[in-house]
Amino acid sequence: MTDKTAPRCQLRLEWIHGYRGHQCRNNLYYTAGKEIVYFVAGVGVVYNTREHTQKFYLGHNDDIIRCAMD
Repeated sequence: MTDKTAPRCQLRLEWIHGYRGHQCRNNLYYTAGKEIVYFVAGVGVVYNTREHTQKFYLGHNDDIIRCAMD
């Protein structure tokens, strides 16, 4: 008999290349800490220019088309 259960594995986002600039408004910001905030599809990205690292916000279930910073 063959085991038909799903394998135990997960995908992990490591890096996002590019950004969404088409049909969007307010899509790129700089923070006081010299980080760049932008979005790609449904993912918010904070890029640290000094350490060359990215942090991700994965809480959206559809494409992000506008962003605001306070």
